[in-house]
Amino acid sequence: MLHRTRTLVVYAMYKKIEILGLRGFNEKQTLNIAVPKNGNNGSGLTVIVGPNNSGKSTIYEAFRAISQNQTPSFTEGKRNKIAGDKIEISIFDIDDNSLTLKTTSNGGSETEYISNKLEKEKVKFLTLPSRRTFSPFFGKSIYDRNQYISTSNLQAVRGSQFDNFSHRLFQIQKDPTTFNSELSKVLGYSPNWNIDQADNGNYYLKFINDNSSHNSDGAGEGLLSVFTIVDALYDSRSEDLIFIDEPELSLHPSLQRKLLKLLLEYSKDRQIIISTHSPFFVSWPSILNGGRIARTVKETSGTKIYQLEEKTTNDITPFLDNLNNPHILGLDASEIFFLEDNIILTEGQEDVVFLNKILEIKQIQTNGVFYGWGVGGAPNTRKVIKMLEDLGFKKITSILDNNMSSLACSLSKEFPKYNFVCIPTNDIRDKPEVKHRDGVSGLIDTSGKNIKTKYEARIIEIFNEINNYFLKD
Repeated sequence: MLHRTRTLVVYAMYKKIEILGLRGFNEKQTLNIAVPKNGNNGSGLTVIVGPNNSGKSTIYEAFRAISQNQTPSFTEGKRNKIAGDKIEISIFDIDDNSLTLKTTSNGGSETEYISNKLEKEKVKFLTLPSRRTFSPFFGKSIYDRNQYISTSNLQAVRGSQFDNFSHRLFQIQKDPTTFNSELSKVLGYSPNWNIDQADNGNYYLKFINDNSSHNSDGAGEGLLSVFTIVDALYDSRSEDLIFIDEPELSLHPSLQRKLLKLLLEYSKDRQIIISTHSPFFVSWPSILNGGRIARTVKETSGTKIYQLEEKTTNDITPFLDNLNNPHILGLDASEIFFLEDNIILTEGQEDVVFLNKILEIKQIQTNGVFYGWGVGGAPNTRKVIKMLEDLGFKKITSILDNNMSSLACSLSKEFPKYNFVCIPTNDIRDKPEVKHRDGVSGLIDTSGKNIKTKYEARIIEIFNEINNYFLKD
């Protein structure tokens, strides 16, 4: 991978950021940042997940604010009243030196920087907002990477137009080879583009297709978003920090997969942070290489940040090598991290299929969501619960077979805030005797369509118990 040279500024690498008083952050919260290790793909990738309105974009704003060229102003709406109407953001490098951005002692919108051995000029991040559309017509100006970062100020209003990227286009066009090469890794092709000038003197981004052409206004937000993201990467250098808010916006899932691959490649020696609503950007190989996953949650006491503990990460490592149950950390399981709560764990795939069938037959509504296609066997239940506990889930129910009642008992003692129930049979459905295995009597007969009458009352009772548990404060 080739990268252009630019004025040498020795930036720091960072271990964490602390946020207090910004929007929903009533109390000080810490985000630990992945530090690249041994050149492993994804080792420097930090992924922030969570439901809508839980604080992900606020973390992005904190990074953008503390890396500004000049001290930002925090509007009244950004300052948390419960936290004293004041904001304090501190970034720590890997040597524990820090820089703090805080509102001034007399209050109001104005701020100051306080350095504890971490110099302000070394704290420079490239941060991309979630809305990356820009005006289709623009004037001529050229920004190198440092100028681009220096002019990326904290927007007073979220969703404001991304108005300084057009200056990067002139920089890219000076030598587009590397940019186009990286762009093609995501798009699967290299678009034919250039900068042209209209008769009124305005410039525009032109895309040429066969004998026709159009400007960026007709290109689609997805293509333009990829342009801005690739630009953030292609001339970066080792040890840079890049924050991209919602990289998935307007991107087809196939492009999201390709973009993740590019992010994993770059984060082997850079710190890349993304906040996302897409399970396609959750990379378990990255986490096992040293990358991090964080989940934001909006609680009564304000926004909270939860992250996997190192021991938990080590415990779930074998899941990726489980060829019989590759779904344990699969795409369906990753979707759970974007839900607010109320997770139902089952032992395996059949349990998910047939328990849903039972709910349908008996017309039972549940407030919970099944975890993927099961945990890959009852012995894995504890590890999955610990993973979800680390990430801040408050309501988890585990449904186990009757012959796992002792496991349910031990788990309920270890995790008293969670709910554990056992179905009245040793399997979800009847299974005939085969070589090396005795027959099993289940809740559902061998047709897979009928619940055995003698168990109907107990099943209804179980789901009533689960729903009542989910509804409890």
